[in-house]
Amino acid sequence: MEFGLDTRIRLWNPAAERIFGWSREEMLGRGDLPMAPPSKRAESEELFARVRDGESVNDYETVRQRKDGTLVDVSIAAAPVRDASGRVVGNMVAYTDITERKAQEAELHRLHAELQARLEELAASRARIVTAGDVERRRLERNLHDGAQQRLVALSLSLRLALQKLDSDPAAARDVLAEVGDELAVALDELRELARGLHPAILSERGLRAAVEMLAGRVPIPVEVDVPDERLPEPVEAAAYYLISEALTNVTKYARASTVRVRVAPLGGSVVVEVSDDGVGGADPAAGSGLRGLADRVEALGGSLEVASPAGDGTTLHAEIPM
Repeated sequence: MEFGLDTRIRLWNPAAERIFGWSREEMLGRGDLPMAPPSKRAESEELFARVRDGESVNDYETVRQRKDGTLVDVSIAAAPVRDASGRVVGNMVAYTDITERKAQEAELHRLHAELQARLEELAASRARIVTAGDVERRRLERNLHDGAQQRLVALSLSLRLALQKLDSDPAAARDVLAEVGDELAVALDELRELARGLHPAILSERGLRAAVEMLAGRVPIPVEVDVPDERLPEPVEAAAYYLISEALTNVTKYARASTVRVRVAPLGGSVVVEVSDDGVGGADPAAGSGLRGLADRVEALGGSLEVASPAGDGTTLHAEIPM
């Protein structure tokens, strides 16, 4: 389109009709820059003055107003129209509708922000996992030092005492060896309990259903178990097991529930793990490390964990873990 120096429109082409909605007949001879919305009035006048002074404008992105009052994202290219003597006599302007491009840029910006947020959460999740691993190692170290290690040291001393008495007092040596046998059985039980906390043998040997049924047997309220017999990939089974174990522990401690339901089911290329109760609700994943740790474990496998816990209406943990 073309403007005279008094801002009156001298040329209004079909492209301008499509972008702004006004017909050629409505716009020819019209002045006062009608496409400029009130918020962009000063900007539009400044651009017009720059071209009137002989300057060209390229790829200037802004918004302009359509006939119906809606705004449209446009890119403006403008250049002075000169007569034979070189004097500026008009303003030739090309508007390009960049609505779609701006929408794509906004979507890219949203996706980038979402990706950045997920990367930051991943970094935080990894830090929490490392911290949790350090805490667990220190706990195991304390348990081994204060329990089985001390017991084994005492057993070593008892065996030396029995060896000393073996010739001079065989009966006393036999009594000491009998006590050593009893203490050794206790030490083995402690080590088995520690090993069970690291990774339950029943999960490795018999699979998730048997391991969940064992967990359910320890809960003092009825637990409905709906878990298939088919084996899952080992990392998925472990994540599901610890999710269910932590959920059942939370139900026992806090939920005041009368029933619990545990469900595991395949869903496309993932497995759904769900634990729901009819308790008091109000569980907050941000208020403690237990649920946050479970979310970290699930997200480390590319999955997701959602917690629905309206006050007075029970709690449901819903996880989806890719297989």
